Amino acid sequence: MANPLCHPPLAELLGDRYTESPFERSFYQRDLAVVPHSLARLIGQTLPDAVARPRTAEEVAAIMRYAGERKLAVTPRAAGSTTFWNAVPLHGGLLLDLNGLAGLAALDTDHLTADVWAGTRWADLERALRRRGFAVLAYPTSAPAATVAGWFCMEGHGIGSLKYGGMAGHVAGLEAVLADGHIAQIAAATPDAPTVAELAGSEGTLAVITRIRLRLRPAPAAVGHHLLRFRDMATLQAAALDLSTARPTPYYLHFADDACGRLLTQAGFPPPADGALLAITYDGAAAEVAAGAATVERAAAQTAGEELPAAAAARAWDERFLALHLKRAGPSVLGTEAWLSVSQLAAYTANVARLARRQNLPIATYGMVVAPGMATVMSLFGCDDARPLAYLLALSLTGRLYEIAFRHGGRPYGIGVWNTPYLGRAFAAEELTAQRRRKQAFDPANLLNPGKRYAPPALLWPPTFRLGMAALAGIRRIGRRWLR
Repeated sequence: MANPLCHPPLAELLGDRYTESPFERSFYQRDLAVVPHSLARLIGQTLPDAVARPRTAEEVAAIMRYAGERKLAVTPRAAGSTTFWNAVPLHGGLLLDLNGLAGLAALDTDHLTADVWAGTRWADLERALRRRGFAVLAYPTSAPAATVAGWFCMEGHGIGSLKYGGMAGHVAGLEAVLADGHIAQIAAATPDAPTVAELAGSEGTLAVITRIRLRLRPAPAAVGHHLLRFRDMATLQAAALDLSTARPTPYYLHFADDACGRLLTQAGFPPPADGALLAITYDGAAAEVAAGAATVERAAAQTAGEELPAAAAARAWDERFLALHLKRAGPSVLGTEAWLSVSQLAAYTANVARLARRQNLPIATYGMVVAPGMATVMSLFGCDDARPLAYLLALSLTGRLYEIAFRHGGRPYGIGVWNTPYLGRAFAAEELTAQRRRKQAFDPANLLNPGKRYAPPALLWPPTFRLGMAALAGIRRIGRRWLR
């Protein structure tokens, strides 16, 4: 049966790239997070009323003007490769599927820039550039699926960020459609439009990005991979701090605790080695890669790290996109992603291990150093989304994990919906006020991705959320045998 909210002008504009089919709309009700339907519908209307698949900025602009006239919520989305519901509707409306805006639009070899359509997969872009002798500066660990604009809207720190900085600094300019349907060409600061820095991390709430001009680098002439094993996370932390601030700067600096290896083994994907592991990659000129090898050897000697064979190091690099193999130990996973000082990594993982023992539940921690002394840290554990009560009680542990991160000076990486209870602790009051003012200035009708980022829905209101999470975690601990 057709959706009663029919939009003939959009069907005329887009043809078969516009749909109200309940079957097709159903695919946009979730992202990588698997949430029982009974819980999802308490948060909002996740089923969009219609799906529009534009292929040009002009089509996006026409859709936004139409939505503005009818006060329709618009949720921009491409890969949907996060777990925070950043791109899941909360108020029905139009789902703007941007996967049709894909590909390399232009390459300027003189100025080392590329114009890239928003829905381009990072892996596809990197392959296209490498064939021409160039490379991106950084990309996410979800590169096979994640899109260029999607990662930019999620702060953009990942593989390569330690050496070259976050993605906001890689953007030489961009094209975006504002909430009123105006197509803006945005440089560092453009009148009457959000700046590049303001759009970075805005999670699709300020504008619909259609094209990005990225700074590039020549494809590296040499590459060197290393893998160190440590007796504990304290010695790994010391090596990671040393390497992240030494010269040359690693291109990739990834860590994983021993629990991560055990869970991967349980899932059927044993890691290159057991123990606490630190994977390091240098790339660039041959002399830089050789200097990196000497730096690793020195850091290993000073921290009692064991350098593992080259084949193990190469395998760790080849598997850099496969961390979610952990899901096979599930049947699903829940977890957290946080910004954390590397100096707090050992204390953080020790507290996570204590929580795991109390709850009799393995929790794996891994992540990357993405800036000197700073890391993004994931802590994941198995759950079963087919059992709503057990899932809800397991979900409470994400609150406990974030509390540990806050205790060590961390904050969530990404807000979306699920992390809105932590807004007041993730950002200073002045920054939150500035974010809300920008939203009001550039989207006064609250059309773009409403219900995200700026305030929690009623069910996630911070005081009651904290009490509820604490209570559920206690119930889970007491009743864990019954829940098996």
